[in-house]
Formats: sequence, structure tokens, C-alpha cells
Amino acid sequence: MSGSSASSGPRSGSREHHQDRPPKHYRMDFPRYDGKSDPLIFINRCNSFFHQQRIMEEEKTWMASYNVEDAAQLWYMQVQQDEGTPSWRRFTELLNLRYGPPLRSAPLAELAECRRTGTVEEYQDRFQALLPRAGHLDEVQRVQLFTGGLQPPLSIDVRIQNPQTLAAAMSLARQFELREQYVLQAPKPAPRGLLPAPPPCLALLAPPRAKAPMPAPIIVEGRTIKRLSHAEQEKRCRLGLCYNCDKKFTRGHNRVCKRLFLLEGVEEEDDAEDAATEDALVLSL
Repeated sequence: MSGSSASSGPRSGSREHHQDRPPKHYRMDFPRYDGKSDPLIFINRCNSFFHQQRIMEEEKTWMASYNVEDAAQLWYMQVQQDEGTPSWRRFTELLNLRYGPPLRSAPLAELAECRRTGTVEEYQDRFQALLPRAGHLDEVQRVQLFTGGLQPPLSIDVRIQNPQTLAAAMSLARQFELREQYVLQAPKPAPRGLLPAPPPCLALLAPPRAKAPMPAPIIVEGRTIKRLSHAEQEKRCRLGLCYNCDKKFTRGHNRVCKRLFLLEGVEEEDDAEDAATEDALVLSL
């Protein structure tokens, strides 16, 4: 029993040792930096390398400066001329000032103002880029900030699911975004129970009115009788002319006037004859 417990001790100790640092046969490559991206990523990888390889504090700046290149290498040469070899903490501060994003007076407020304007993936990238510089935030605060920036109605859908972690909130946002795209692209079914609208009726031109046929002339004793219209009758009556000729009508004029005219009046209904008797035009030939 004692031997088995003794033999199990080193194995458990070695297991903890391997969890703390990589095995000896595993060779880790030190990260490199050229000044073209956010230095926060480079600093984080350097800290991971230092922790796994148990690098001493005074060697950290030397190892990091050896792996900067291009414009970043020229920048570090100027730092050495001005300050000498800085500490690792000072090195990270100067690197952030030179290649990091512009100085922010309120990084947490900038994170809270981050809003989704395009796809969810683009919003996640911006949110995660601002998150490390906003200071320490617990998981509930991260979820609330991320969900609020999604904008309605997507933010409402995610909030209803009550995600407990930031990763869960991001996953839900992507799923709801896919659902919205599917709804927009799906063909809309035609409404049922509605008959198709009849084709529009085109207005047809009214047929031209046929001209009233000319009344046949009236012939009496071989002479054609001229017809007088109502307007002609009123004109001759107003001027005092004879209905048969163009001379003034006087007593005894009928003995000398030989022309004949036909006077046309308007026929009235039987029930209106009594009412129109007083206004009827009385003619005497």
C-alpha cells in the first residue's frame, strides 16, 4: 500500500507540473510583431510565453525586443537611445502608446456606445477589440453591454433567452440573425380566398350620332312650301313681317301675298294642354 501510494505521488505531481508548463519536448515559438496590428495581442502572447517558460522579469524586455521587426524594430532602437533598456511594464506602456489605438478618456463609455451597424460578426469583432481596454467587468456586465448594442429587435430576442455568459449571448445573436435572413428570403405565399382582380375595362368611344334626315319638302298645287322654324317665326313676329313674304304685314295683305309658308310648332302632351293654353302662340293666316 505504501509503495503504491509512493509511486502514485510523483505521477500526480508530474501531472500538475505538465498542466503548469508544456512538456520539455514541446518547443514554443516566440511571437513576432511588426507594428501593423493592435499590440495588445502581441503583449498577451508574450505574457503567455513568459509564464509557460518561466522567464525571469529582467529577461522579458530583451526577448520581446529581439522579436520585433520592421517599423517596430526601428521604434525600439529609438527607445533604447532615449531611455535605455526599459522594464517589461514600461515596454508595454510605450508599445501601446506608439502602436495602440488612440488614447481614450473613457474606454468603458466607448464600449457602452458600441452599436451594431452591419452583421453580428462585425459587431462582435469591434466589441471584443474594445473589451480588453475597458477594465475589469464581470460576466453579467459584459452580457448586458453586448446585448444592448445589438439594437432592437435582435437585442430583445437575445434578452428574452437570458444568456448567462458572453459566449452564449454571441451565439444566440448569430442564430437570430440567420433566422431573420431566412424570413426575408423566403417567398411569401399568396393570400387565400381572394379572386384575382378583373382586367381593367377600356373606355370605348361612343359611336357618332347619325344626322337626322332632312324632312321631305311639302308640295301644294305644284308649289313647294317653305318651312319656318320657331326662331324664324319669332324674328318675323318681332319685325312685323309677313310669314309668306318679306313685306310688312298689314290689313288686306293676304290678298296680294301668294307665297305659302309652313309654320312648325312644338307638340305638347295632353295633360299640359290646359296649362299652356294662355301662353300658346296664336297665328292667323
